[in-house]
Amino acid sequence: MKSLTLSYTSATVRDLNDIREFLDYAVVTLGGDEDIAGDLVLAVNEAVTNTLLHGYGEATPGPVVVGVEADGGDLRVRLIDDAPRFDPTSVPPPDINRPLEERPLGGLGVHMMRQLTDELVYHLTDEGRNELLFIKRGALANV
Repeated sequence: MKSLTLSYTSATVRDLNDIREFLDYAVVTLGGDEDIAGDLVLAVNEAVTNTLLHGYGEATPGPVVVGVEADGGDLRVRLIDDAPRFDPTSVPPPDINRPLEERPLGGLGVHMMRQLTDELVYHLTDEGRNELLFIKRGALANV
């Protein structure tokens, strides 16, 4: 399995652009196309932003690890952080058919993550860290 990893000991929102550039580069380098890279960049950017703003708090930096792996024909992005435990896969889907003025604020980011990936998997590591896995199946079929 081929992989590329970017690791921050103290990530802040100022690092988001570098994380997006890394993801784009890593996906394409491992054999994904620009469309796949775009989907993963949007999905992971949403998750990292949530981690930095809501998990750690806007003013409090914290560790973030982003790994991109080619696993057979699949692409996997692994996001690991030390923010308080949060499982985005447990967030219920929003009712996108409700009128906009009747919807609660927020909640669309996790929906977007689900829509842009084939599978979203969360677990707590043995070290007590959050690990979120974004999977794009068959993304490397032409490699």
